Amino acid sequence: MLDKKVAIKENHHQFDLNTGWSYWKNHLQRGQGKIIQYLWNRVQWNYFHKFNLVTKFPLNLHIESSSQCNIKCDHCFRQYMDMKEDEHMSMEMYKKIIDECAEHNLYTLKFSMRGEPTLNPHITDMVAYAKEKGIKEVWINTHGGNLTEEMMEGFVKGKLDILNVSFDGLGEMYESVRTPLKYDKSLEKLKAVMRIRKKLKSKKPLVKVQSLWSSIKNDPDEYLNIMSNIVDKVAYNIDYDFKEHHFVPDPEFVCYRLWQQISITSKGDYLKCPSDFEKEEVLGNVMDMSIKKAWDTMQRIEREKHFAKRRLESEVCAKCHHGAKVFQVEKKLSDQYRNVNDIEYAGGFEGAGLHRDDKVSASWPNAK
Repeated sequence: MLDKKVAIKENHHQFDLNTGWSYWKNHLQRGQGKIIQYLWNRVQWNYFHKFNLVTKFPLNLHIESSSQCNIKCDHCFRQYMDMKEDEHMSMEMYKKIIDECAEHNLYTLKFSMRGEPTLNPHITDMVAYAKEKGIKEVWINTHGGNLTEEMMEGFVKGKLDILNVSFDGLGEMYESVRTPLKYDKSLEKLKAVMRIRKKLKSKKPLVKVQSLWSSIKNDPDEYLNIMSNIVDKVAYNIDYDFKEHHFVPDPEFVCYRLWQQISITSKGDYLKCPSDFEKEEVLGNVMDMSIKKAWDTMQRIEREKHFAKRRLESEVCAKCHHGAKVFQVEKKLSDQYRNVNDIEYAGGFEGAGLHRDDKVSASWPNAK
């Protein structure tokens, strides 16, 4: 059981704009066809780490189908970091990973991390293979710019569960962040996903959009009204200045993510979490070590470091926004919005895209 003197902490960085029945409807849709398993997974995800209960296999596996990206987002860490990878994961390696996940009843497989998943030419086959093997929830995080009707049909037929599209703001604001994507074309892609889903008589994938908070802060109601008439779920993320690490680390922080998940890069390297952007602490490789062993041994060592209050020995953890001190900031927009958890900065940060001042924009790698 968890030592009473050590509390596993959670810093919230993403917030729902959907409330009331819309909020619960999304949960029902997410658990469609597997509601009991979904509810048990939510119990494990939300509460097990609080009592130092470790599942026999990760609840969530982050997998990098590609470490490449074909756009240059104004706020993204990719613009100034060496990720030490620039390739697609092979199907051979991918199937090895999925076969083990199926053996251990992995619940969630998430195509995400440092690259754009849809750049892998086999992405629809990857989704279909995972679902055929019995993975309960398959999820893609994407900027959406590469979506085609053929790919969308592949996702629906392959039974993709969640398509999470980063869509920061509206109009000119969106284009200033998601360079060089165009707002009208990206909006049409969202509508096309929903049309194809309807045409194929499916309720999956659940389509979610998320925005940087700074991109919608001037009129979040407008963003919510437009997006909620197109997609299933709308959320926003607190944005951070990844160019300058202004985070104030909390030496008492014990990260809940080590009890929930593990990550695999496009080369098959294990990372303790997806925030190790530059692969500073590789735990092993899938060709030499099973996921089960990495979870039971290497990730266990990381959990023990946190309990021993040695987290800040890790450069990755010391600069991570999940381990930074936070304070509540009252941002009463309307009754339907929650309070925002803000990171304590050493300096000011107005946001990405059009919100950058001239001095910051001039020093940003993809500044015009």
